Parts: sequence; structure tokens; C-alpha cells
Amino acid sequence: MFVDSDRAKLTTIELAQVPIAAPTFQLRQTIGYYEGMGEAPPSAEITWAHRHEPDLHPEPGNRTDLASVPTLFWSLIASYGRQTAPAVVHDSECWKVYSDHQSGLIDSREAVARRVRIDRAFRLGLRELEVAPFRSWLMWTFVSLERYQKHAVAAFVGYLVLAAFGLALIVGAPVAALAFGLPWWVGAVMLTAPLVTSLLGRQWRVLVWASYAGALLVPVVILQLAAYVPYVLLENVIWFAIDGRKKRGSPVIGPIDVKNIRRASTT
Repeated sequence: MFVDSDRAKLTTIELAQVPIAAPTFQLRQTIGYYEGMGEAPPSAEITWAHRHEPDLHPEPGNRTDLASVPTLFWSLIASYGRQTAPAVVHDSECWKVYSDHQSGLIDSREAVARRVRIDRAFRLGLRELEVAPFRSWLMWTFVSLERYQKHAVAAFVGYLVLAAFGLALIVGAPVAALAFGLPWWVGAVMLTAPLVTSLLGRQWRVLVWASYAGALLVPVVILQLAAYVPYVLLENVIWFAIDGRKKRGSPVIGPIDVKNIRRASTT
């Protein structure tokens, strides 16, 4: 359950958009989370996301971007809403792990182990706030891959390769069956191979979701690109003609546009 600083059930989240032109926010009041829906435990047993120190140009660790959703999936998953509280607490906990890892207080293995627990709590928090099961697991898959990207690069590359291979098999099965008339059992093997091989690993859920959910999202990505790329090209051409020579940033400031976050923080 999510609670406020008095350990009462959370009813509001106070956020400030800082700076005004950047997709970053500061938490104005402390919030917390504990697993389950019973009476609030002692403060020491609650995972707290403490209020940020007010700053016009907050640095990482003193701000949040809410749910970090890739641009291509904005039409499916918003960066705010029911997922706001879980995302804010998750950001806070992930920053603690990242800081400890960067400072040498913990090694890569401990960082990953802590992130596994944090990412699990994130998924449970999403479900407690009635985020749909498929969406909760999909968001969990993204943050699970991110933990390896930040704390175990070799493992991250390995997971990406395996997930991409599994995704290719799943997408390729119906294509191969229709295009080449392969026997049904060949398609069945291609469809089940990612599941069977994933079960051999400790983090098999990550690979299963990255492969099968990823395959379901392929058509979405293709359609999004077909609509988004021409729009972005047109927007940038018009921006360059009107604002480009004045060096007024770029047309869109998004959560993954680091250069624009820096630009916004200096304006």
C-alpha cells in the first residue's frame, strides 16, 4: 500500500515540474510503500521516497521523470496516472542503488540483487493501484532490462541478444509457415523454443516477456514509426525554418532527450 509521510493511505501526490520546460519533476511531499493492504507497519519497514530538495535546476537523484516510457509506446503507456506513485518510489530506490554502486559501496552483483527486489515491488505496486496485469508485467520487463544495462552490461547484452533471437523466432514462425509452407511442427518449435530456453535461466520471466510481449509489440512499433517518422521530419523542417537559426532548442522536449533537458535547465 502507498502511504503519505504520516503513514496514512496516500490520496494525493504533490509534484512540481522543474524546470518549467523540462520533463522532470520534484516530489514535494514524502510518500512510502509497503507490501500488502493491511495496517501500516513501523516507518522503518516502509520504503520511503523522500521529498526532493527544492531546486530550479535539480540534478539526478533530486528529481524524477515519473514512468520512463520509450517514445514509441507513449500511445500505449502514459508516464503518469495510476503508475505515478510506483514510478516515483521506484526512481528513488533505483537512485540509491546506482549511487552506492558508482561510489563502490556495493558491487555489481549486489546492485542487481537489490534491483531485483525493487523491480518486484514496483510491479506489485502497479497491481495494487489496479494497473492492468499485462501492462504491469510489460513495465516490469522494461525496468528489469534496465537494471542490467546500469549494473551489469555484459548480462544486459546477453539478455538483449537472447530476447531478440526469441522475438525473431516468434515473429518468424507464422511468416515462415505462410511464405515457405513449412510443416506445422516447425512453426510450433519456433514458437515454443524461446519459452523452453528461457526456463533454463534464473531470470526466465524477463526473457519470456521480452520475447513474447516484444513480438506482440512489433506491429505497434511498425505502425508508430510509419506515423511518427514523417511527423517528426515535417516538424523539424518547420522548426529549422522558423526557430532553428535562433538556436531555440529543438521542437520537442521528451524524457529521453538529454540534450534538451540540459538546454531547458539553462534557460
